[in-house]
Amino acid sequence: MYIEHVGDRTLKDCHVLIVDDQSSTRLVLETLLEDTVQCISVGSGSEAVSYCEDNSPDLILMDVSMPDLDGHATTAILRKKQSSASIPIMFVTSSSTDEDESRCWESGCIDFIVKPVNACTLRNRVKSHLMHKLRNDLLERLIYVDKLTGAYNRHYLDDYLPNLVREGLRNVTPLCLVMFDVDHFKLFNDMYGHLEGDSCLWKVSRTIGDALLRPMDKLIRIGGEEFLVVLPNTDLDGAIKVTKRLLELVFNAGIPHASSEHDRVTLSAGIALKTATDNKSIEAVMLEADKNLYHSKEAGRNCVTPSTSRRQKNIADINAIVKQAQ
Repeated sequence: MYIEHVGDRTLKDCHVLIVDDQSSTRLVLETLLEDTVQCISVGSGSEAVSYCEDNSPDLILMDVSMPDLDGHATTAILRKKQSSASIPIMFVTSSSTDEDESRCWESGCIDFIVKPVNACTLRNRVKSHLMHKLRNDLLERLIYVDKLTGAYNRHYLDDYLPNLVREGLRNVTPLCLVMFDVDHFKLFNDMYGHLEGDSCLWKVSRTIGDALLRPMDKLIRIGGEEFLVVLPNTDLDGAIKVTKRLLELVFNAGIPHASSEHDRVTLSAGIALKTATDNKSIEAVMLEADKNLYHSKEAGRNCVTPSTSRRQKNIADINAIVKQAQ
């Protein structure tokens, strides 16, 4: 017997990725699970890797024997990526020898099931692993999520960021940090009260969080009215585009702010870049983003500062966006 929900998520909300090169097997697995969970199917290991770059399934059912990338190789790739390293993977295998079973465990799976699958066994094992995942997700939210805004908190940043830096060094990919601050927030609290101030922070956090398109992109509340967006595998141009879009979305949300020159809530932002070849510590990168944020404040707010050399261009660009929105 299973409890059908943990926290605000149920088994029906869970998302299972089925990876198998045989369309008939994918259909069988989908049919067996469709009344319990949401299923998505792909036909190769490379498709699974690509899918997990933009999505985060709650469980993967992985065929072991596939051309191109087999289940073991696909799992190894997923385990090396920060965004997919913790996704539970259950192997579906046609072999049950001791050697093959040992290799499955060594590859990092949480379980395996032998073909031809037994319908009752499959459903119950999937339910069991998903309930475990839901409980872990709930505990993670209690530990890592800011209760007021729903963004991640500093504890999450302390655990998440070092792993991203290591991944960037290993894969030779850039990492951008974007520091945001709500403009004139003290004046907002003075005029509307702290309860409305809390509501404002929640709305800003929700607007930004909903607009982040990749599972690897994270929104973190640093403290007070200050937020950090972490953009892995993103160069400076990409970070500027994302930041401009986020500033525009918050502006267009139209949260009233009578003490602001725009009569609505706006954000200022500062961007800093870390590459795999520089010697900057991640603490220095955060400090740079914070300094650039204050340059945006000094430049009139409601703008983004990525670096000294590009500052005026990007302030002009975002101000043009603001004028169009008005």
